[in-house]
Amino acid sequence: MMAEIYGKKTGVCGGKGGSMHIADQEKGMLGANGIVGAGAPLAAGAALAAKLKGSQGVAVAFFGDGGSNEGAVFEAMNLASIMQLPCLFVAENNGYAEATGAGWSVACKDIAERAAGFGMPGVIVDGNDFFAVHEALGVAVERARQGDGPTLVEVKLSRFYGHFEGDAQTYRGADEVKNLRESADCLALFRQRCNAEGWLDAAQFERIDGEVAQLIEDAVRLAKTDPKPQAADLLSDVYVAYR
Repeated sequence: MMAEIYGKKTGVCGGKGGSMHIADQEKGMLGANGIVGAGAPLAAGAALAAKLKGSQGVAVAFFGDGGSNEGAVFEAMNLASIMQLPCLFVAENNGYAEATGAGWSVACKDIAERAAGFGMPGVIVDGNDFFAVHEALGVAVERARQGDGPTLVEVKLSRFYGHFEGDAQTYRGADEVKNLRESADCLALFRQRCNAEGWLDAAQFERIDGEVAQLIEDAVRLAKTDPKPQAADLLSDVYVAYR
């Protein structure tokens, strides 16, 4: 994946997808894309394939509060409900679509309310709570595998960074991010829960952090030295041959 982000031939898409269109079908990742909300119909299609094959596969579409307003998302939810597809629609509501607050673009109080119009359950979960998210999605996945159809899960969480590198975030209050980091940092809350339950202590967290940092560093170093795609690779991996 790191090689793909660096545009290298060894990447999962041969360096042609980059960060915006990255995909890894061997891992079940059908791909990100630059069209807002466009993952929902892809997930519905994958769920239909899983249903026709009789597999236990469940497709999951992720989109933000901005993407939740796209027509393609509504169409995919409607079709998934009609056909009782094993599909999850996960709306990551961090309160902002680029620089637009959800209060200016989402008419309903909770995105999950929209599920009723499509005849599926709508669930709201605290996205800053790892364990709550794990439980809620586990229930939705099991429901889908039992043949009971799709679920809309609204994950309410915090956004600490801007939409892009260098985003000054002048559309937010001066202390908003600071206050969120102090009260709603999912990593800090995860550590607190693990410490309280006696699952992991500070030394174990430090070791894990070090191991993960090393994995990332190794991946970056390898990606930097991997070969670039050649001109001869330009027209490979396409569905139409241009002559």
